[in-house]
Amino acid sequence: MSASSIIINILAVIGFFVVVSWIIYYLYDVVRKKVEYTIVANTNPPQSYMQNSGIKCPDYWVNTGVDKDGNYICKNSFNIDSVNTNGKCNSTEMTFTPIQAGYTWESGDPKGLKTLSDQEKYDFLNKSSVSGSTTRCSWINNCGPAQSTQGIWTGVNEICNSPPPTS
Repeated sequence: MSASSIIINILAVIGFFVVVSWIIYYLYDVVRKKVEYTIVANTNPPQSYMQNSGIKCPDYWVNTGVDKDGNYICKNSFNIDSVNTNGKCNSTEMTFTPIQAGYTWESGDPKGLKTLSDQEKYDFLNKSSVSGSTTRCSWINNCGPAQSTQGIWTGVNEICNSPPPTS
């Protein structure tokens, strides 16, 4: 066997392994994307809904814009009953903090935004931008339609009613 045929055989083997490795990686990537798509598709409410609409106001309340501080203004346009157990519940209008600039509720860091971690989501729902104002979790637990009845806020109730995530 000549030196050139040995080199050709070695390069053929290396090429074979490169092609097989690329095929395995491609198949792995297809399966990974399909699993990720299935998980995102089964998330209810969808994370894009939470980012664009759901995080702004409770269910059946209408987002009418933002105040001078950038907080979402939510109006009870359908006159849903709301109790005022702690003196912080307004049955006609509430304001809630927006998601911090550069962050998103959606997964996968879309559009260059950083995805909020479970801990960051929990902290966000339990904080307010103005001292003494009502947080989202506080609104759910104290401003429902009747005494001892939670308010409804799809996608937020589940987080507020769960223990804090562990790091």
